[in-house]
Amino acid sequence: MNSSNGSLTVVGSGIKFLSHLSTETEAYIKQSDKVVYSLNEPAMEAWIRKNNKNSESLNFLENQHNFRIDTYKAITNYIVNEVKKSQHVCAVFYGHPTVFAKSALDAALTLDEEGYSTKILPGISSEDCLFADLKIDPGSHGCQSYEATDLLIRRKKIDPSSHAILWQIGIIGAVQGLEEHNNKIGLELLSNYLAKFYDNNHPIIIYEAALYPHLQPVIIRCHLSELKTAKLSSLSTLYITPAFQAPISAAILKKLGITKLK
Repeated sequence: MNSSNGSLTVVGSGIKFLSHLSTETEAYIKQSDKVVYSLNEPAMEAWIRKNNKNSESLNFLENQHNFRIDTYKAITNYIVNEVKKSQHVCAVFYGHPTVFAKSALDAALTLDEEGYSTKILPGISSEDCLFADLKIDPGSHGCQSYEATDLLIRRKKIDPSSHAILWQIGIIGAVQGLEEHNNKIGLELLSNYLAKFYDNNHPIIIYEAALYPHLQPVIIRCHLSELKTAKLSSLSTLYITPAFQAPISAAILKKLGITKLK
């Protein structure tokens, strides 16, 4: 990896430490000229530093800006500039590298437009872990997935007949730092909005994927009426079970020639 032009490979570290790291991702981390990373736990950081001496955390950029959107832009610009130093850069992000990792995706798209070589390798995301830990087949009823703040401010419609996953319910409306964010108002707004689509006694699950192989995921089963007072973290995800099975169109069945369903 020593050509005169820089390149970018964006990879995901997965959720569980080392267990979710693919052999391809591991190779890029070890062989790239420089590794930059944004992670949420120290063990993976230590592993990266051990396996690539020219590695750097992007966390220092978080302290330079008051608003999260400005931090994301700064991370994008930093990655782009490192590539433009004629380096083969590997950017490592927690989970899947384009799932709630706008900075990484924007960096790749920016470099694409400028003629640089870019690649994104998939990683195991929190959604993958959720399907496995809760034993859910998203194809059984269809699946809808929304970021909680975006759901509220855009008043997006929910189909109660499908699986529903709401991300970042523990930091609703947080545009600045997460440490001092008061989530009470956002959680109340979310609860009231969901009540338009579901009964108050409808079952829900508050979920957090396990970060290490020896730990168990957080799975809290409760009802929608209990969401307002639930204790959440910045990693909390809300899963809502389908309320009913959507009706079948007899006319479409006939046109498709389907006479028997599973």
